[in-house]
Amino acid sequence: MADVIDRQAYPQFAALLDAIILEWPKHHKYLARNISERTPDELAFSERLSKMVAALADETPGGLQSLASDYRFISEQIILPEELHFRRHGEYRLKTFAEAVEQVYSRADYMKRYMNGLLITDVIWINHCRSMEHYSKRFLPMIRENGDLLEIGPGHGLLLALATREKRVGTLTGWDVSEGSLATARHSLAALSPGVAVTFKLRDIFAEDRTDDEGFDAIVFSEVLEHLENPEEAVRVVYRLCRPGGLVWINVPANSPAPDHLYLVRHPDEASDLLRSVGFEIVERANFAMSGTTYERAIADKLTISCVIVAKRPA
Repeated sequence: MADVIDRQAYPQFAALLDAIILEWPKHHKYLARNISERTPDELAFSERLSKMVAALADETPGGLQSLASDYRFISEQIILPEELHFRRHGEYRLKTFAEAVEQVYSRADYMKRYMNGLLITDVIWINHCRSMEHYSKRFLPMIRENGDLLEIGPGHGLLLALATREKRVGTLTGWDVSEGSLATARHSLAALSPGVAVTFKLRDIFAEDRTDDEGFDAIVFSEVLEHLENPEEAVRVVYRLCRPGGLVWINVPANSPAPDHLYLVRHPDEASDLLRSVGFEIVERANFAMSGTTYERAIADKLTISCVIVAKRPA
């Protein structure tokens, strides 16, 4: 990628791009266009994320090249078929969480490659990268001093790791319904932020025996709503968990087919309306279209948009 990126300024980002091109030479044109869309600040943040990915790659059999292989796998064999279905039918393929468990979550090897590939998209897919930059540079500085932060569904732990670098954050907690997912997040935090205390708990926010006696000043709910059959109830739980005056950072994609996506947001306004319906006040919105298009075209053509919302529970 010497033709499109300054290797001295962004060495880890360049190394990631090299690994992808070695695995998938035909992707070079897409990557070149993608990089040309990034501002200097966005390139610097891409380098920051690439360093985090490199640290996790060191803990992965096959290293960075294996992650690049999994990125190609999900792009061609997982996302593309779902995109074709969405274009033909105007809806996501699956309708129930039980279907997602049967066809996606119960397939260990498939899920491993899926998750590895998604890790790379946090840097490469520009809407993902811009969403994470918003979280790091806009949301985290809004949190009240020494605030308690909860992330529901921390995935690879990149957002929690970014939060460990924000001095305003007090305690850090991660919840997930899957012990395997929690193990992944724990492993990631150990590699990305060694020595930083993060509390992980196995929690199902829909469980009948759930208690809402815990409260948080900041809640992160990123790329989770689209996996749920009942997103409204999830947002109601998040509202109860958020302390008065506290903030939530919601990231949900619109028109973004994937094999385990159930809740279809067709327009960013739908996500904001959902939050308002349970009592949240909208503080800030940011909508990031997929690479190669504008927001206006993405709306018109029903292309993927990452819908980022900062909302507040009234004091």
